Amino acid sequence: MFRKRPPESIYSTPNLITLLRLGASLAFFTLALLERNETYNFIGLALHWLGDVADGFVARRFHQETILGAEIDIIADRVEFLFFFINFLFFHPQLYLPIIVYLLDFAFVDFYLSYQFIKFDLISPNYFYKVDKNVYRFNYSPAGKFANSTIVPLLLIFLPRWWITALVWALGLIGLKLFSFYLLNKKKNIDKNLSSSVKESS
Repeated sequence: MFRKRPPESIYSTPNLITLLRLGASLAFFTLALLERNETYNFIGLALHWLGDVADGFVARRFHQETILGAEIDIIADRVEFLFFFINFLFFHPQLYLPIIVYLLDFAFVDFYLSYQFIKFDLISPNYFYKVDKNVYRFNYSPAGKFANSTIVPLLLIFLPRWWITALVWALGLIGLKLFSFYLLNKKKNIDKNLSSSVKESS
């Protein structure tokens, strides 16, 4: 169960943890909506965060990082956040603006950026430092992940009166992603030019 897995492996313990936390969190998100009880929504979010930490830790600790695992993790994160914030919007409709902007960033813009790891032949977005250190630092370092996936939810949950701060932060995240796209595209063009030069010289 905890033996080393090659990057192309389909089965791994972290993948199982990801699927379990996805199922468990979705069950509580559904229960929150059916019972009109926000406590269940927060339990679902807690399961998401705990499971996300657990699958990442197991993957790195036991050398079970896989390409499929990275893809499942990226999708699971977005599905869970979408369900949480749809419920959260139901309970707090006055916060619709920062919620919509943040979901636009995390569920779509950040989703597309995260999936770029495949184009650079990486195991997961955690290895973007091999391509561009700033893209990694801004988005996938521990501090970058916290800034991208935790600050806005915490502001909206615990400091809803600071919704303008959450909105500005979410807009800033979108700007940061667009800058990251620019850096990656620049890297692609450089690699393409180098490849063309090598072919011409040979």
